[in-house]
Amino acid sequence: MSEITIRDARPDDAGAYVTLQKALFGETNFMLFAPGEYQVSPEEVSAQFEKIANSGTSRRILAIDQADLVGFLGVSGSPIPRIRHSALLVIGVLRSHWRRGVGRSLLAEAIRWAPTVGLSRLELFVMKSNSRAIALYEQMGFRVEGCRRRAYVIDGAPIDDQLMACVFEA
Repeated sequence: MSEITIRDARPDDAGAYVTLQKALFGETNFMLFAPGEYQVSPEEVSAQFEKIANSGTSRRILAIDQADLVGFLGVSGSPIPRIRHSALLVIGVLRSHWRRGVGRSLLAEAIRWAPTVGLSRLELFVMKSNSRAIALYEQMGFRVEGCRRRAYVIDGAPIDDQLMACVFEA
């Protein structure tokens, strides 16, 4: 088993990132987009990566296995003073790399970094049926704070999700 590298996204990662996103959306219903819905160009992603890198409280963290992107974690902070201490997380790992510590490594890096930029709250939404992810988030210090009923409609069926947050001293 090869070692996974965790690092920040760079503008030249944009093409591989788009490919990763499309693969993730085709593998699981636990992501926001369905297969074929993600229509973002590498140029748009490259510009997003530059903006994120200059934001102060946002990051796009990548998991790389040899030269291949296998996972990502997005941290979206806000410049608004009343919520500047908080950021929203989005995470995805290719099925081929589940149960290999990739998600844990991505989350650990976000949790390590957050207080260094004044963040004291990381939050995420997870579908209630995603028990594997929920177990990982709980192991990493996240707690359920609420339920969003009928947050998604997938294949015609309403799906609930829950808000989970990790709160710590910045």
